[in-house]
Amino acid sequence: MSRIHPSAHVDPGAILAPGVRVGPGAAVGAGVCLREDCEVGAHAILEGPAVLGPGCRVFPGAVIGAEAQVVKLKGPGGGLEVGGGTVVREAATIHRSMHEGKTTRVGAGCYLMVGSHVAHDCQVGDRVILSNGITLGGHVEVGDDCFVTNFIGVHQFVRIGPGVLLAGPSGVRKDVPPYTTAEGHPPRVRGLNVVGLRRREVPAEVRAHLKRAYRILFQEAKTAVEAAARIEAELPAGREIQTVIQFIRSSERGIYQGAV
Repeated sequence: MSRIHPSAHVDPGAILAPGVRVGPGAAVGAGVCLREDCEVGAHAILEGPAVLGPGCRVFPGAVIGAEAQVVKLKGPGGGLEVGGGTVVREAATIHRSMHEGKTTRVGAGCYLMVGSHVAHDCQVGDRVILSNGITLGGHVEVGDDCFVTNFIGVHQFVRIGPGVLLAGPSGVRKDVPPYTTAEGHPPRVRGLNVVGLRRREVPAEVRAHLKRAYRILFQEAKTAVEAAARIEAELPAGREIQTVIQFIRSSERGIYQGAV
């Protein structure tokens, strides 16, 4: 059975699964779907269309599913999906897509800390941690298992590859390559995210292949096209190497350089 505080407002058009808890002063709007065991804290605001997966926790003052922050927004905009087990802390915000029929997505098992912001049409992977004050501009992509530390602004359409540790404060205007650690203003790749790779039990042999791939990209190849071709030709085609090759080839904003 759901538990709704008497001072909360739940629109008749909202869908609440068994075990949902809604705190005092919270507002759950039409088109919001809360799956089993979701918890909505005091004075949090949820607007639809939005779906929160099982076991999500929304802390006091968070705003989820508000319309896209676009000056000349046309039409009602799209939706929002949040994966199961994700935690949204105090005063964090997640906006719906600006395009009707499209969706902003935040994956499962994420942790969005105080004051973080996920703008319209972002695609955030699973197990992503956004620290206090992180701002993702519209259409940003963040891969699985990323950790973005305090006070970073990410420009629209930037991509952060999977397994990245991105340290702030900083402004991010280019793509950050997969499985790396980057910091500085502007950011610079400082090495592989070895701790993250070990936690995901990526073998030492694969980590060595990744180091070789980034030496080709940063130190040996003259262009990204050449680097991708050499990595593909010279290194075993495992999942991580294929991810790096695809990331290089699909980058439109350019990739931050550095060393590993």
